[in-house]
Amino acid sequence: MKNTQHETEYASPSHDAARIEIFRSAPIPQAVANLAIPTIISQLVTMIYNLADTFFVGQMGDPRKVAAVSLVLPAYTMLTAIANLFGVGGSSVISRFLGSEQSDRARQTSTFCIFSTVAVTAIFSVLVFVFQKPFLLLLGANDETYEFASSYLIWVLVIGGVPTVLGMLFGHLVRSEGSAKQASIGMSFGGILNIILDPIFIMTFGMGVRGAAIATMISNCATVCYFLVYLYRRRGKTFISFVPREFDQELHIAGRVASVGLPASLQTLLSLTSNTVLNNLASGYGSTALAAVGIVKRIDMLPMNVTVGISQGVLPFIGYNFAAKRFNRVRQVNKFTRILAVCFSILCVAAFEIFAETIVGLFINDAETIRLGAAFLRILCLTTPVMAISYLITTMFQATGQGKRALAISVFRKTTVDVPLMFLMNRLIPLYGLLMVQPIVDTLSIGLAFALYHDFSKKLKAQSAPEDKYGLRDAVSEEKVHAGIRRTPD
Repeated sequence: MKNTQHETEYASPSHDAARIEIFRSAPIPQAVANLAIPTIISQLVTMIYNLADTFFVGQMGDPRKVAAVSLVLPAYTMLTAIANLFGVGGSSVISRFLGSEQSDRARQTSTFCIFSTVAVTAIFSVLVFVFQKPFLLLLGANDETYEFASSYLIWVLVIGGVPTVLGMLFGHLVRSEGSAKQASIGMSFGGILNIILDPIFIMTFGMGVRGAAIATMISNCATVCYFLVYLYRRRGKTFISFVPREFDQELHIAGRVASVGLPASLQTLLSLTSNTVLNNLASGYGSTALAAVGIVKRIDMLPMNVTVGISQGVLPFIGYNFAAKRFNRVRQVNKFTRILAVCFSILCVAAFEIFAETIVGLFINDAETIRLGAAFLRILCLTTPVMAISYLITTMFQATGQGKRALAISVFRKTTVDVPLMFLMNRLIPLYGLLMVQPIVDTLSIGLAFALYHDFSKKLKAQSAPEDKYGLRDAVSEEKVHAGIRRTPD
């Protein structure tokens, strides 16, 4: 049963109706611009501050230290997996609840996600601390890199684990109700602070790798503080709540969040597995090769982060309109964002192929690392446009609650195909073959993604009313589509 008192309080005109109108009626290009541009900016700032650790540590001219930071990157990905479990899952469910006019359920979902995130992350951080040695050895650490990697891991994953994940979660939840700009400001605030603190702790204080980790931890804490202040100032006007009495003790909401969040989290964990295998195989060729792989993987994050920014920006839009049965808008935004992501990816491929040595040289002043990194980058970027399409299709499935379809694409791309290929390619073409695996797998997986999308798209098209050039329907068509259809976020 709905809580009438709360429903009236939060659904009142005091809530920013313009944000919901972006979901409902704004032309597709305008909606994407409002939702995706702020998210892209925050993703780029996040990428830059992740690169900042590698950049400033690289200025010390020691490949061992760069390799150590690169080794912890897959472990940091585990924090992202937790954030995706409750962030992507919660964002999808919240936006669909709002689309079906169940704002009380939206608030309960946000509360569940916040408390669950803190609990799960705290347990994870304790486990990492207790088992840090076997954990780092599993990630590929050796006698040359273990001490540096351990220092970085303690500050970022153990001490800074909860604020890191909580900051990412708040970004997802704030975007779910259409506040993409505020989510961007919050994420960018921490990123910019990290870029400022990195040279101070690494160079001025002479703390090296440990300084980079402390700067990252402080920046993530600052991000959480920003969101807490923002939500406190908007109390009564936001659907995001961390009041204990809003916590849903039933399995109803938990199941909905998990149905989307688990595939998104598993997608990240599968990437972690792949990166761990890659690091272990690359470490067999020495710290220089491992440092080159780490640098290139971070450079390759540019087109990926733009695609992620686009997809996360429009995820609430898709979820809201899917629940509201405005299927034309779902189809139109998918087409529009795909064109944007592919065009940007093609530009990145051209830049990476032409300026590979210069780009890698920005991160380290070591001739052999630059030589290897340039060759790796030219291989790795080849199928970037294909990756962008596959990721957008996966996100569309997440937004509409099609968790199994999203999971099928993720499992195919990561671990089941690429891990066996790494061992095979490393034997056939030592070292360089490792970097050829991703382009091969991206090419194979796009077929599966399109097959699943084609089937789902036909269902959307069959239920869609005639549309105008912006993906909007006339009032008569809208009424016909909604007639006899129970409004539900599923």
